Amino acid sequence: MSRTIDLHGLIVDEAMLEFIQFYNQCLESGYRGRIEVIHGYGSSGQGGAIVRALRAYVKSNSSRFESIFHGDDLGNPGITVLYPKEALAELEASPSPVGEAIRRFCVTPKSEQRILAKLRGRFGDRLISENLREMVNRGQLRIVRNGTGVFYEST
Repeated sequence: MSRTIDLHGLIVDEAMLEFIQFYNQCLESGYRGRIEVIHGYGSSGQGGAIVRALRAYVKSNSSRFESIFHGDDLGNPGITVLYPKEALAELEASPSPVGEAIRRFCVTPKSEQRILAKLRGRFGDRLISENLREMVNRGQLRIVRNGTGVFYEST
């Protein structure tokens, strides 16, 4: 019997947060069996960003695992198999380059249109809009409303 988490489609920071939450939830529920982490191998043929970050993290926290098996040794480089022993420390989400640029630009309140105009050349409208919503949800930006519209300001 095993429990599985699939990290495909996430950026590295999201993948690491999801992995740690999943792992800790397994432990909290009393589960001590096989945990299979599906991370893919990346399109470069040399391992993707998630597999590199996950394996570096696991290596630096190896005392918290009963056993660690890399998929390379199991015939599938897109997975890592772990047997839990101790809970992992929760990570704070580190700001993405988009989020960091938004945070710096919004030291004083800015409208979404002004943020898009300033940063779209580097990141694109969709990514900026997604980050604005996420940053508000995480409390990294606050919405300021006045008679002329809605503005975003760094907290």
